[in-house]
Amino acid sequence: MEKQAGLAQLMTDPGFLLSRVGAAVRAGFKDVLAGWGIRPQQYLILLILDARGGASQQELCTAARIDSGNMVELLDGLEALRYAHRARDPRDRRRYVVTITSPGRAALAELRQAVGEYNERVLSPLSGREQRQLAATLGKLFATTAEGHGR
Repeated sequence: MEKQAGLAQLMTDPGFLLSRVGAAVRAGFKDVLAGWGIRPQQYLILLILDARGGASQQELCTAARIDSGNMVELLDGLEALRYAHRARDPRDRRRYVVTITSPGRAALAELRQAVGEYNERVLSPLSGREQRQLAATLGKLFATTAEGHGR
């Protein structure tokens, strides 16, 4: 009887539920991106490059909140897929400028579509109003995290 009460309590515990739902959504999101050979942080980098038209590696680190050591590896992967290109900044040879390539833009368009379809599947149990409310609530919570602070 006590075990049942403990399990029932977990099903009303927001931290537990967010943790479990988050793990399932993260795994599914990674699976979607894997179809294009990229990871979530690389998807973020492509979104930033598409919005900005290009950025220095340091600007990408700041915008994506990714350590510079990790950024090099992530960009190496995007370059290997021909989704991004790094070149010396002609105005400052110490800097590298990263741009999204035509194949990167094409892949990003497909990725946006696939991610949108994935989000629709994940959120399908919720009404449109509930989906908007969830997004607003999650945005509030994210803003309180170390990663979301200052965004």
